Amino acid sequence: MKRQLVFIIIFFTAKSVYAQCDSTSTYFSELPNSLTILVGDTCLSNADIAVLDSIISQNNLDYISPLEIGTQTWFNGRLRFFVAGNYGNSSGVNDTIYTLPENFGNLTGLATLYLEWHRISELPESFSNLTDLMSLYINNNILSSIGDSIGNLTNLYFLDLGYNELPEVPASICNLENLTYLWLFNNNLENLPDCFCDLDLDWINDDNGGYPYFAIGANSLCDNIAYCIDSTEHLTLSLDQFYYSFPVYSPQDCDTATVSIKNNIFPYQFQVSPPYPNPFNPSVNLDLHIPHDRRMDIGVFDILGNEIDIISDHRVYPRGTHTIHWSPKHHASGVYYIRLTDGMDSQFKKIMFIK
Repeated sequence: MKRQLVFIIIFFTAKSVYAQCDSTSTYFSELPNSLTILVGDTCLSNADIAVLDSIISQNNLDYISPLEIGTQTWFNGRLRFFVAGNYGNSSGVNDTIYTLPENFGNLTGLATLYLEWHRISELPESFSNLTDLMSLYINNNILSSIGDSIGNLTNLYFLDLGYNELPEVPASICNLENLTYLWLFNNNLENLPDCFCDLDLDWINDDNGGYPYFAIGANSLCDNIAYCIDSTEHLTLSLDQFYYSFPVYSPQDCDTATVSIKNNIFPYQFQVSPPYPNPFNPSVNLDLHIPHDRRMDIGVFDILGNEIDIISDHRVYPRGTHTIHWSPKHHASGVYYIRLTDGMDSQFKKIMFIK
């Protein structure tokens, strides 16, 4: 009799937990290890689940449950933190995301979003609905536009758009009054909106961890440079591509044939010209300036970060300027990266091979 009573209590307790979910959410009795409930129960938003399902189906990702994609943190039934970078490990997504579904804007509870190392070329119009978003990391994609309504995301504190293909940023970016970090390096920017200097950014300093609040190196800002960045060293500043762990001298691409030898903020760092010609066929060149003799490792990487060719394996380059050549041989058309490193500093140059 006592066992039956215990069973009845457990049964009705389980039913009452399940019944706590309203019509806008679904109860999940089991959760993957990659998902954390920060606050609340396991009644999770149907709208958020639908977005995750759309990402999986639209990009043919291999997941049994939408709760398995990336690393998820939920807060009171809403997806709050979503780590969905293509890192090649269990913390991110297990394959490449090419497009974001139009219902992506239904993730209105998102505060932090990682979408690094994919092939996303544009953001859906609904992205502007993510007004709770505070941190957006979408570097190393092929973004050619972030949409005119990016300014709706007025809670953005950290915006990382590095290593994309943006030809411009919309004037609405000036509406981001809470923005503290803005990384725009390694894009195709030739100009900035007139209001750009209205942004309340620290244009010249780094935080306590050594990361710049602002960096915009390796673009094509050559004429009519905004006054707030015209004399700042961060106009020629980038971060190393793979780890974002140290600064890289990255001049603006204003001369495709020669490398500037002028003094810079890192006087002992080697300098590399923009690749030329670029796009290229059958070979590409870079001019490498060495201020002091040093060993260099120079390799070529595909878009996923796999090394596909070695140009220099710890070879000693004497002081002076050297021309580096690479021919892709049997590799397919597409985007590649040449990495040059002396063991302390690294620079990456994006190249495009067209057959």
